[in-house]
Amino acid sequence: MELKNSELEIHAKDVERAINIAVLELEMDRDDLDIDVLDNGDISSDSLARIVAKVPINEYDDEPRLVTINRVLTDLLHYMNVDANLCVQDQDADPTDNRSSIRINIAGDKLSALIGRRGETLASLEFLVKLIVSNKQNRWTNISLDIDGYKQRREHQLKRLAQRMAGQVQQFGRPIALEPMPANERRIVHITLERNPEVTTNSTGDGNQRRVNIQPSLLR
Repeated sequence: MELKNSELEIHAKDVERAINIAVLELEMDRDDLDIDVLDNGDISSDSLARIVAKVPINEYDDEPRLVTINRVLTDLLHYMNVDANLCVQDQDADPTDNRSSIRINIAGDKLSALIGRRGETLASLEFLVKLIVSNKQNRWTNISLDIDGYKQRREHQLKRLAQRMAGQVQQFGRPIALEPMPANERRIVHITLERNPEVTTNSTGDGNQRRVNIQPSLLR
């Protein structure tokens, strides 16, 4: 069976952490890894280190989950005629924990069509990749897909929105209903405000019309 190689970027707080992720996720000895360091990163400026690892792609059932994810995503993007790079994003979760999420950022030009309205296309792509990879791995594999940092930017926007609206609720003493949001975005709002004793939140509505309500706390 022909063995192919593809390149995969890994971003982490430092080069050592990035290499460690590659070792664990690709299930290879460090000495056997073919790695190029693109950027050493800078802790003082929150600039991440970037490395490129050669990823062996094969058809064996027991291949590492990152190899399967890389192969599935690469094939899907090829079929959609999308030219993009895949970047593994570091996170605090232990990569050896099968329940932990692997965060992949798809980077490239003119990828807005993959995001869709309110991130709906991205959510569908993420769900499809999870299903395919989990089927090939014979275990549920949690994957978080992002496109050019869209989720991170959206998360920051939602946090600012939640805090601003909570301030208005506190000032005027009247509840505010936010625009309809998908479940993952509603969760960000709830978590952002859960430690604010002046307001409470709940979700109402059905389907894609479900929204977050921010209201004065009864403890005021």
